[in-house]
Amino acid sequence: MSAHLAIPATTTILRQLIEDQLKKPYTGMTAPKVFAAPPPRPPQPAGNNAAPAEDTALYLYLHHVAANPAWRNMLDPSIDSGGTHTGRPPLVLDLHYMLAATGATLDREALLGLGMTAFHRNPIVSKAKIAAVLGAIAVPAHPKNLGEIVGQEKLGEPASQPEQLTITLEPLDIDMSTKIWSALFAPLRPSAYYLVTCVFLESDQPIPDGPLTETVGVAVDAADDLGEPADLLERAIVSPAP
Repeated sequence: MSAHLAIPATTTILRQLIEDQLKKPYTGMTAPKVFAAPPPRPPQPAGNNAAPAEDTALYLYLHHVAANPAWRNMLDPSIDSGGTHTGRPPLVLDLHYMLAATGATLDREALLGLGMTAFHRNPIVSKAKIAAVLGAIAVPAHPKNLGEIVGQEKLGEPASQPEQLTITLEPLDIDMSTKIWSALFAPLRPSAYYLVTCVFLESDQPIPDGPLTETVGVAVDAADDLGEPADLLERAIVSPAP
């Protein structure tokens, strides 16, 4: 998808996919919450009391962002068919997410499976789905942070940029997974890792005009040593206006 707040908007859409998947199996029960945050540390015991049970929840955490290699090597998407610059090229990104489940019972494993099922059933999130999710978010009259205005995000121009999201399960080995959990200072829990692409961060800054041509000169080389005429070389001398 392409928008100024495309990263938090993408996280919001992914979380909504999971929450929709939880509605049916948790009918008549309180569905666990889905947090867009890193998994927390387990609760610690207070004094001589045993540690309280860990809440059953899902955590969708954006742990890594990288430039999309395919779009980085493609033609500039900000140039139209006539060769005219229509805007600055966007920053095209791949987002890497961790989906982790917490809890003290087998609900933890069941919850992770439901979250993975949500992504498996929606490997490609269409433009219509993206617009529907963002359009259903209520924006407060006086927002206090950027996260509260994600629902106002307008998608980019579909003629030049794709609007859909692709969700792919990443085969992360136990070594890399352990390193991520160690960086979070949290014990290893059931988790899965996903690649979400492509995300376009747009820039609405105008393109500056090029330097103005002040003078143009033409230079001609003399004949070479063999007596044969040399090719005429025209050289435009461009002096930018002060």
